[in-house]
Amino acid sequence: MRRRTPRAGLARSTARLRERLWERLWERLWGRLWIWLLLPWLLVLAVVVVEVTDGIQGRVTHVGSLLTPAPALAAVRGRPRDVLAVSAAALAIGLATSFEPAAAGSDASATALVSLAVVSAAGLVAAVARRRREGQLVRIRQVAEAAQLALLSPVPRRAGGLRLAARYSAAESDTLIGGDLYEVVVLPDRTRLIIGDVRGKGLPAIRTAAAVLGAFREAAQYESALTTVAGRCSRAVARCAREAAAGDGPDAEAEADELFVTAALVEVQNGRLRVVDLGHPPPLLLTAEGCAPLPVEPLPPLGLVHGFTVGWDDDCGLTVHTRWSPGDRLLLHTDGIDEARDGRGRFFPLAETLEELRGVPTERLPDELLDAVARHTGGRLRDDAAVVAVEFSGAGESVNGETVTREAAGVREPGEKERGGPDGPGGTGKAAPSGSRDGPGGRPVLRTIPDDRRSAGS
Repeated sequence: MRRRTPRAGLARSTARLRERLWERLWERLWGRLWIWLLLPWLLVLAVVVVEVTDGIQGRVTHVGSLLTPAPALAAVRGRPRDVLAVSAAALAIGLATSFEPAAAGSDASATALVSLAVVSAAGLVAAVARRRREGQLVRIRQVAEAAQLALLSPVPRRAGGLRLAARYSAAESDTLIGGDLYEVVVLPDRTRLIIGDVRGKGLPAIRTAAAVLGAFREAAQYESALTTVAGRCSRAVARCAREAAAGDGPDAEAEADELFVTAALVEVQNGRLRVVDLGHPPPLLLTAEGCAPLPVEPLPPLGLVHGFTVGWDDDCGLTVHTRWSPGDRLLLHTDGIDEARDGRGRFFPLAETLEELRGVPTERLPDELLDAVARHTGGRLRDDAAVVAVEFSGAGESVNGETVTREAAGVREPGEKERGGPDGPGGTGKAAPSGSRDGPGGRPVLRTIPDDRRSAGS
């Protein structure tokens, strides 16, 4: 096996950079409508100047054939009336030059006029057809935007004592929705969030994302335990897998077996955080001391194992963070952020970037973060990316209709210990929920029920 040399890697990086520069240049040129409308008129003007100059100086130069590309250039981006105006001007000038004594009756002059007329007619037809296609694309995009709003509804800017912001960026520039998902459900006494990433791309990923979001919106309203909400979402993925396995195609069954969704579910209640992590990048807690991932215990992704049976209501596999203080922020993201690479293959420095964005308001944090990712990758994402930022406003504010006390928010004076908590007298350093403990050392046991998605019911 040949070793990769630094020179070869540099050549590949240079080639990718050159390709991106050409793509950017073409996108900018294509977006400048006035350039495409100015070019044909400049060509017509140049022919007029040459003809007038030759007439004054008594010379004969046959440049009428240069008028032929003018209608074609106008048809590239112009409206039908723009093409018609350029064609009329070009035909008028061509007819005027054909009646000159030196060109009258010549075969070249007649051929140039016929060619100009044919190109003008073809350009007009092409412009009309292009405008119709553009209208269809606009309507399709409007439908896609409506579908995006139905799939990824805008998060509320405020939910009691929380400030929230979210942003989604698809890997394909002309795509609005993809396999990443997020949702916020505000309840009278708590707020629940989900962020996830569907394995795969295209319509199957969108269908799976829609199924997960539908299950989450329903379960988050009525289920008391966050693990139960996760189980409902996992069963929704299992249903999608069974439907995919029953579809046509030689690889349908294999693709169904590999269908899963990594996700993180978060619950905020009275200033306390609960997190269920299902194979997803852990949420990041941004405090005055810095940025650190929550010490979650990852569970299998949605769709692989979805039967959750725990010894108590809602604490197995969860992180209960009692030090969620006023001004702290929680950042949830998909792997399209931290796995983004630049031209040299270097990963995006997420922690360093968040330190630089410490002073950015929460409502602008997702935008600034994704803009930084775009600068790092040169403007192109290889994977969809979603970001949700949540800020706890502070003690004494209302969280979903309830007043957050200093104790509930985890705000303590220096040296003060939490009473009856994990750091208090006799505490173990871990949350001590009520309920049965049947694991080693008194820890709860998560019992998972594997699912045969091609035969078992949901």
